[in-house]
Amino acid sequence: MYSMFRRRLAGIMHRLQLAPVPKSPASEAPRVPYTTDGWDHIPQGEYDYVPKGTYVFGPADRFLLVPKNRYRAVLLPGQERRNQFGVGWITEDNTSESYDLLWGQADNLHQYRIEADHAREKLKTEIVDRIEDLIAASANVVDIGCGIGDLLGEVRRRRPGVRLSGLDFSGKAIEGAERRFPGGKFQQFVIERQLPYGSASFDLVMCTDVLEHLEYPQLVVAELVRICRPGGVVAIVVPDGTLDQFLGHNWFWNVETFAALLAEWSPEVAPLPITRELMATIRVEGA
Repeated sequence: MYSMFRRRLAGIMHRLQLAPVPKSPASEAPRVPYTTDGWDHIPQGEYDYVPKGTYVFGPADRFLLVPKNRYRAVLLPGQERRNQFGVGWITEDNTSESYDLLWGQADNLHQYRIEADHAREKLKTEIVDRIEDLIAASANVVDIGCGIGDLLGEVRRRRPGVRLSGLDFSGKAIEGAERRFPGGKFQQFVIERQLPYGSASFDLVMCTDVLEHLEYPQLVVAELVRICRPGGVVAIVVPDGTLDQFLGHNWFWNVETFAALLAEWSPEVAPLPITRELMATIRVEGA
């Protein structure tokens, strides 16, 4: 009995000698919330994630996805707004002041245009490709969220006789559009539920990468249709919500949910061939 006890005790002591000694908290490297180059540390296993291939759509007060750590919602101590990691760092808070930094500063505008292999330059081309045959030579065209008029410029390049209008909540955007198109009609306006135009005012109403920022997108769509003349066209483009991760967006639609949002107006909805953004075309019925 005594010898058996000694053998068991010896085995326990041997295992204790082999076991690693736990590190004290003081010996661990200090945890810091951010680094000086602007990239956060996200410890593995300490955050929720959405599996690849899934998506979430809905108000940003209910969902927040940052799987790529590309953009940040709040500047940390010592950080500045800059375009080094994409123009999203400048505009993600959805304020007119932030968009003034985009549209009013040449280096930011250049970065915006070349980002993602010139995706925004390609976007304007494929939007007009899809609706070019529906644009009359002297059509009255408006762009809701016009920026400095890149999309309007593509329309005029193909239809020199069109009349151009646009609105944007950025004062710098409107200044740029007015310089570019002296005969156009541009105004600064914050979109909430209504648009500052009379009913049946335009032959073509365009709205690109705007709805996903708004609190009441369906009400604004109704306004886009209202200001379009019978027989005219409303063209709406939004990012593909299955891929989009920008913190400045409130809504993340896929083809089915975007079509459901617009179902009242019988839209044609399909991804664009290059950028894969979702484009809806609505033919406004005659009186």
